[in-house]
Amino acid sequence: MRRHFNTHLEGIDLQFWHGLIESHGKLVSLKKGEFLCRKGEPTNVCGYVKSGYLVYKIAGVEKPDTIGGFAFVNALCGDYPNCMHNAPAMYDLIAGKRSEVWVIDATILPRLFEEDHQTCRQGRLFMEAAYVSLVKRYYALYAKTPMERYVDLITEHPQIQQDVPQKEIAKYLQIDPVTLCRFRKELLKQ
Repeated sequence: MRRHFNTHLEGIDLQFWHGLIESHGKLVSLKKGEFLCRKGEPTNVCGYVKSGYLVYKIAGVEKPDTIGGFAFVNALCGDYPNCMHNAPAMYDLIAGKRSEVWVIDATILPRLFEEDHQTCRQGRLFMEAAYVSLVKRYYALYAKTPMERYVDLITEHPQIQQDVPQKEIAKYLQIDPVTLCRFRKELLKQ
């Protein structure tokens, strides 16, 4: 079984979510660099990536910008659960390249959770999986060296090296691009 880059998607019914989003939403096209949501601005959009990929960018005031994650093809995306309440987004969600994304007005989700047992169950499973994924990522940031995190990343998701620019991978790993280049050279020697 191929692992999802976004591990919170493992074990949830993506066909259910895709169907729900398509039945209540619309397909939008984004050019590279276009925003799906902006940090600090109200957002009510969530969806899934049909093509391309999105970048979860965390803009720093005192620190340089970093990347908190990516949403690749079929991945759910959005500032969930803030989008259900049209709350300010916690990060920028930007197209990493030309992308198509199915989106819905997520403020309808609380009503759907109330009205339909299956939708409520899927929402709970999604939140549980997202929490476990978050804890694992947080643990890795503190318990593993940057080199260990890089090796884990390219071992579990080798395609990322072809799909995503190295500077974005470095920001995701919270290292500078020079360090990433050094890691790559060290691994080639082995």
